[in-house]
Amino acid sequence: MSKKKDNLPAPLNELPIADFLKSIDGFFQNAFRNFQFVSGFPLHQYETKSHYIIEAQLPGVKKEQIDLDIYSNHIKISVQNAEIIEEKDDIQQSFRSTRSYQKTERVVMVPFYISEKDVKASYRDGLLRITMPNKKRTIEIE
Repeated sequence: MSKKKDNLPAPLNELPIADFLKSIDGFFQNAFRNFQFVSGFPLHQYETKSHYIIEAQLPGVKKEQIDLDIYSNHIKISVQNAEIIEEKDDIQQSFRSTRSYQKTERVVMVPFYISEKDVKASYRDGLLRITMPNKKRTIEIE
């Protein structure tokens, strides 16, 4: 029996618009592969014998856009970006202003109380590095 006789739809690759549909599908796959819909930014935490270290990848961010806050055993890393674009056209007597504001935050919990005076932070080449003394205590079991 032929497909036309059974009134069944043709498979997608046999439709006249199959190439168009494939190109649209490919566009969205590539667009979302390159576009990151993340609620934060990449973090890496690790400890050495003497230090607890948190590293945040913040490419393209200026040091002035970063805020660090300490709460007991938590560190909040905030990144803000405010941008104002103004265009003035004297010939057409028009003015256009576009404003955008974006803020991203991550809260990191560490396994001990944090003293502000012990925390050191540096920012270089898009990498924020927060270092503090490792206050982990090991308890011997009898």
